[in-house]
Amino acid sequence: YQLDETTQSSINQNVNYYYTLDEDNIFAFEAQHLYRDEDPFYNSILEDKENYKPTADALGLDPDQQDYNIAQDRRIKSNQLDAKLDYYHIINPKSNINLTFGTILSNQQFQSDLFQFLDDGTEFFPTPTFNDGLASNDVEYRFRDIYLGAHYRLKVGKFTITPGLSIHSYGNNNTQFGVDFKDNFFRLMPDFETRIQFKNSESLTFRYDMRNRFTDVTKLAKGLVLNDFSSIQFGEPELQNALSHNLSLLYTSFNLFNYTNVFGRIAYTKNIDQIRNITFFENVINTSTFFNSNFADETATAFGRIQRTFGKVIASFNLNLNYSNINQFIDARRSINTGFTQSYTPGVRTNFKKAPNVSLKYNYRVSTNNQGTNETTFYTSAPSIDFDAYIWNSVTVRSDYTYTRQTLKGGNTGDFQTWNASIAYRKDRDAKWEYEIVATNLLDIDSKLTNTATNLFVSQSQIFIQPRFLSFRLRYEI
Repeated sequence: YQLDETTQSSINQNVNYYYTLDEDNIFAFEAQHLYRDEDPFYNSILEDKENYKPTADALGLDPDQQDYNIAQDRRIKSNQLDAKLDYYHIINPKSNINLTFGTILSNQQFQSDLFQFLDDGTEFFPTPTFNDGLASNDVEYRFRDIYLGAHYRLKVGKFTITPGLSIHSYGNNNTQFGVDFKDNFFRLMPDFETRIQFKNSESLTFRYDMRNRFTDVTKLAKGLVLNDFSSIQFGEPELQNALSHNLSLLYTSFNLFNYTNVFGRIAYTKNIDQIRNITFFENVINTSTFFNSNFADETATAFGRIQRTFGKVIASFNLNLNYSNINQFIDARRSINTGFTQSYTPGVRTNFKKAPNVSLKYNYRVSTNNQGTNETTFYTSAPSIDFDAYIWNSVTVRSDYTYTRQTLKGGNTGDFQTWNASIAYRKDRDAKWEYEIVATNLLDIDSKLTNTATNLFVSQSQIFIQPRFLSFRLRYEI
């Protein structure tokens, strides 16, 4: 038995102001304030005391109970203000300067308590035999980023070049168990963009920027945090920021003569001092903490789409490639995890205004994950068909069907089908009322198979699906 529930409230406020002093000088101000209050509660009842005993002993639980009934209360309050003022000076029709002054101010408060419900209904607060006996948290985390940036844009022929530089004053401070942890520093952050405009509808854009990445309060908290009964974490209050270098190349082309659209993007990211977790296993129970890795992680992605219209038929082809090279640490041993995913999706659909429309797609995906000595490959194929029709100027009929087949190389194969449909009636397009019948899971399948490979494990799971379900919906538009 497991219960994981969250009560959450948030208030988001925005303000934007623009002022044109004259045709060459423009000011823009924007600010956003976010307040969020989260109250997650987790409870798990473990009847198999024998297999959980090593973990229960480490957590300091009371063994003289009918079962292990463990729970954790958490409270996270977040306040963040983002504000910046931009000044634009138009030098001439081909060049301008942009100056930016801004700040990010954040405050997070995190409290948690790990406890055990005893058979007599009382609560027992254990003392773990590890992590210096810290099972609770009361942390306040304050973050500050004050920055000043400058960008110069110049257009020369087909080229538009925009170099930029910003200087940041960062401040990190977290307080827990009566101790303050502080980190204040300055950093210069360059960025660069250049765009080649071959035609009005065809361009190639290159971007580079450097980014600082900071963690949140849950990874700084020294006390235990129960993700679930089999996953326990504790934080590191002296975590530093991570630094990333990001490059991308974007190509777009829209041809109105032969109705051909082409879009392509490749991107590369290198993360330095990345915040990584180090994991320790006790049977299937894992305990994790965090640190700044000295080893760089890399990711590369490529996406492409080509679409062409032939009369009332639109043909398309999508391509997705993802590569990652990540350092992982299990039981204090470093290994390199590499992953490569390929996805190919040809499709064709009709584009009639009055006649029914049909869309046919076929998705084929290959995902390979290399975890040092183990290599796992999943193959997924998923043909699908969508149908929609607007008839008698009042009735809309929709239906979608997908057949998915998943294969683990050297392992099991599973497949499942999904079919949904709906029919809606609206007297005319201007009518306020609409009546709709929606049918979900028409084939009444029980579950679908999901194969997953992460940097820690390879798993095969079943997701149980709600049985065939019919609903009637009534909609009124004001």
